Amino acid sequence: MSRIKMLCLLAAAIALVGVSFRAGAEGDEAGETPEQLALKNRAEAPKAADMDGAASVDALLAKSKPDGFSPTHGATLEGHVVQVEREEDGDYHIVLAKNAAEPDSRKWVIVEVPKSWQEKSPDTMNGKSLRALRGKHVRATGWLYWEPETEGPDPRGTRWELHPVTKIEVL
Repeated sequence: MSRIKMLCLLAAAIALVGVSFRAGAEGDEAGETPEQLALKNRAEAPKAADMDGAASVDALLAKSKPDGFSPTHGATLEGHVVQVEREEDGDYHIVLAKNAAEPDSRKWVIVEVPKSWQEKSPDTMNGKSLRALRGKHVRATGWLYWEPETEGPDPRGTRWELHPVTKIEVL
């Protein structure tokens, strides 16, 4: 093996170890801190006193900065389900919009049902039930969460989400 190839392989290995070490020390591979991960993985549903009555699909889209809402509050959002996608980690991303067939991703808000809440509510939040929501008008309740910045452009209108979603009702 040439010396240049060997140096390139060594540099790549060092870079991978560094990325792996930073992810483990600072949060997950998406750059989330341990505090952010704790917010995403809440085991309790928000109580009435936790709810932010000003939160709606339109309000989340209008306040597209991290200080727009507080992740210590819950919210109930009503909207039409445009997409339902199962992520690699088993969570379901459900895209809500005011209009049922909204093609503009800048008018979408993501509500996310993690595996833990699928297991807590297997009758209403299993994969089959969640996929069947596409095209339906729903009310989703959960915790407000600011999705951290990712590399590259983000096509969403806001990084504000409901995560975790603790309840979904078809209207």
